[in-house]
Amino acid sequence: MIAFLSKRLAWGILVLLAVAVITFFLSRVVPADPAAFLAGQNASEATVQRIRVEHGLDRPLSEQFVSYMAGLAQGDLGDSIRTRRSVSTDLAQYLPATLELLLVSFVVYLATSFSLAVLAAKKPGGAVDGAIRLMTMIGTGIPVFWLGMTLQFFFFYKLHWLPLGARFPIRESAPAAVTGFMLIDSLLAGSFSAFLGSLKHMVLPALTIVINLLAVGTRLSRAALIQEQGRLYVRTARGKGLGPRTILYKHMLRNALSPILTATTMQFGYMISWVILVEVIFDWPGIGLYAYQSFQVFDYSPVIALAIVSTAGFVIINLIMDVLYPIIDPRVQSVG
Repeated sequence: MIAFLSKRLAWGILVLLAVAVITFFLSRVVPADPAAFLAGQNASEATVQRIRVEHGLDRPLSEQFVSYMAGLAQGDLGDSIRTRRSVSTDLAQYLPATLELLLVSFVVYLATSFSLAVLAAKKPGGAVDGAIRLMTMIGTGIPVFWLGMTLQFFFFYKLHWLPLGARFPIRESAPAAVTGFMLIDSLLAGSFSAFLGSLKHMVLPALTIVINLLAVGTRLSRAALIQEQGRLYVRTARGKGLGPRTILYKHMLRNALSPILTATTMQFGYMISWVILVEVIFDWPGIGLYAYQSFQVFDYSPVIALAIVSTAGFVIINLIMDVLYPIIDPRVQSVG
């Protein structure tokens, strides 16, 4: 297992390197001048040239590439032209907001998709099963930006139930940043009102992500549970007089987890990709909004950093799944 994980880790590092190289050159292909954006419309050519020299944009592309890769090998993600700070400092500020949104959305997604799958699998082909599949497919077919704006329209403009965006009420003081996770920091500060305020701001962004991903997880979980229902051990358990809940949670669930884990791993990867759109729509102060604002002025380093962070998320999640598979299903280890 250690040798296998070492090999996967080595491949993951190669993937990160490839993403960094490809993103670097793609960002330079765009026919734009970040120094001109930063200097402003009425800036003189001397001012624009000075900014180019300050940030090394006047050097040949090969020299810029070697310099960036050398810094990346030392953990330096470069500097942001827009914020005038290191990208690592910016990520430390914005990444917790993104992680909190992703983790909350992922937990809600898992609980909802599995609950719906259990309801659908109880009577395949029935009315409940058909309604669940129809609703989840509709949610997945709606573009994420349109879904987010629709939820804003109904729950903010029409019903006045939930805030339009941002991470915390503007007129209230946010709790002191300890973990960077607003929900946890609110509880650590002993402020239940701050916890509820931050939770209300998270509902619409998380709901947008969950609805857009729900169909895949629900359908695959449903198919796995239906397949397990026909197994011999399930019929044996029923013959022994075990109740449906005992059979489901004690016997079927563990055997059905392998395909479910595969699906959820891919879905978490999609969450990382879609979080950019969601953060822009809801003005969520995470790395997605940070990268979008940087891309608007062709600030290269934050865009490359986002690609590296997203890829690293995929690699880490796959490594975790490789560790969990033999624990959940010992047959995987025996086959290996």
